[in-house]
Amino acid sequence: MSGKQLLTGLIIAAVFIFVSRSAFIVDQRDQVLVMQFGNIVKEPITEPGLHWKLPWQNTVVFDKRLLASDDLPNEVITKDKKKILVDSFTRWKIVDPLKVYQVAKTRDRVESRMQDVVGAKVREVLGKHTLHEIVTGGENNTRAALMSEIRVLADKEVASLGVRVVDVRIKRADLPEENSDSVFRRMKAERQRIAKQYRSEGEEAAKEIRATADKESKFLLADAYKQSEIIKGNADAKATKIYAATYEKDPQFYAFTRSLEAYKKAMANQSRVVLSPSSEFFQFFEQSK
Repeated sequence: MSGKQLLTGLIIAAVFIFVSRSAFIVDQRDQVLVMQFGNIVKEPITEPGLHWKLPWQNTVVFDKRLLASDDLPNEVITKDKKKILVDSFTRWKIVDPLKVYQVAKTRDRVESRMQDVVGAKVREVLGKHTLHEIVTGGENNTRAALMSEIRVLADKEVASLGVRVVDVRIKRADLPEENSDSVFRRMKAERQRIAKQYRSEGEEAAKEIRATADKESKFLLADAYKQSEIIKGNADAKATKIYAATYEKDPQFYAFTRSLEAYKKAMANQSRVVLSPSSEFFQFFEQSK
């Protein structure tokens, strides 16, 4: 290989290395800072595409999209002196990567500082309201107004960090465990009291219903017995009248039939009757001889 060819190869290799270390691509989801020996040498690059830098310079990439951050549970003392644990989340964006790098260097650090600010504003704003307003929302959609106020205050304070708070939402607001146990015990006692009251009222109503039913039953039975006695009396009267009319027509035949009925009843089931033959009971037997 001649010296000229060697030089050409070295030049090509140097150009390739220069280009490979100087060219970089910015993704549409990112924004990039160009650094030289720890100092920022260019304005943040936010346009996607191919860009250039010197080979000894390096890049720092920050996300340009809407980010979500789960905040740590926050203990809040409400206006009515109740202690609650508030679990919230924040949506935010990096709007000035230069400021972010200057004050926090990395996304994780700036996110941590932003969460501290949001947590402080959550305590500040919710501390001005009662537990009922926070949990139920109160009138005129108070909860939405609270979230908006927290967002505005937090966004104003984190502007110096190079980020913007887009939204803050409360996921859950719970009483601390020791308070929850106390509340649950009170709720249980209250439900037991109400249940006892309902059972007492039910028993009283049942007694009244049973007493009314017993009274009506006795009345119906008494009326039925009265009607049955009246019917039986009328029937007996009619039977007596019929017997009397029959007796008047033929007293001898009537006496005979009555005696036969007496014989039938007295001698049923192989009964034994010890009477004198001259007794009136056997008068028709004597006549039949």
